Amino acid sequence: MSEVKMIMVGDTNVGRPNPDSAFESVQHLTQDSDIAFCNLETVLADAKYLSPYDRVTLPRSDESVLDSYLKAGFNVMNQANNPNTYHGLDPLIRAVEVLDQAGVIHAGAGHNLEEARKPALIEKNGVKVAFVCRTSVGTPDMGATIDTPGVAFYPIYTSYEPTTRVHSNPGWFPIIRTTPDRGKYRDELAEDIKKAKEIADIVVMSWHWGLSPYQLHPGAGPGDVEVMEYQKEMAHFVIDCGVDLVLGHHSHQPQPIEIYNGKAIFYSLANFVHDLADFKEMKFMAIFSKCLIKDGKISQLSFIPGTIDGNGPPVFGKPSDLPDVVSKMQEMSTPYGTKFKVNDEEVVILL
Repeated sequence: MSEVKMIMVGDTNVGRPNPDSAFESVQHLTQDSDIAFCNLETVLADAKYLSPYDRVTLPRSDESVLDSYLKAGFNVMNQANNPNTYHGLDPLIRAVEVLDQAGVIHAGAGHNLEEARKPALIEKNGVKVAFVCRTSVGTPDMGATIDTPGVAFYPIYTSYEPTTRVHSNPGWFPIIRTTPDRGKYRDELAEDIKKAKEIADIVVMSWHWGLSPYQLHPGAGPGDVEVMEYQKEMAHFVIDCGVDLVLGHHSHQPQPIEIYNGKAIFYSLANFVHDLADFKEMKFMAIFSKCLIKDGKISQLSFIPGTIDGNGPPVFGKPSDLPDVVSKMQEMSTPYGTKFKVNDEEVVILL
């Protein structure tokens, strides 16, 4: 088997008038790979597929925008996320067809549940990599069924547990518990991972999950929202099932990196390029994540630190140029026992 270079970036939504400009400053990074993955946090469907009553302010991209993704080198995309369902079923179905027609490998959405659950498979240099995708952000009705379109949805249940302090301080904050489904949905996920293992050398789990700091307040940043209980439980579960790498997204800011049983969990890849109007005045930290595969196994994981001003594009640089990003990643990841090796060009994650 030959060496395979894979790059992984997070929430990506290009809706600007000149879509090529979204990737111009980073194409030298995205094109220097065999496999380029992103979380496609928008629905690729022209306006004619929208309902007259549609909420046009929500993420949507014209189909022609896909050309800019392809020029940048992206060839694997996750569609299991809430924005892919914001505009209804017709745009979602059209987006699946657009990616199919362009030959883009994708997973997480489909005409029915079987399609939405089906792992995406890409082969480069004799190495096969499968992507299993899920979202827990959104509502259950956006999930595909046996005979209706949708995304691969995984339900999470939230409960609130009072602390003893509530007796002396009425109204004190409760403990928030998040519990993943441990029945049918977990069994289906384990089945999908097993199928992926049978056809691929490397299995990647892509999961749209967690909370976004900006939902607390616009100035919130990395570390202001903890990794939820269900994220930890399910990340460990999928690795126990055979997953080699877990990629999280939705928080729009970086979250910790954990090494569990020798496998890496990126709880959030953060934003990459995102044209959501809400983000126009915000500032983000970013990570450009890299994976080197040798002899059918992951031999090295690393990231390049970056920043994003509003809608971007992202600016990535040497660790010495962006020490705040590196130190924040270390601060968040150290409690998980994760260690980094910082060199001149990137931050290597010690497996």
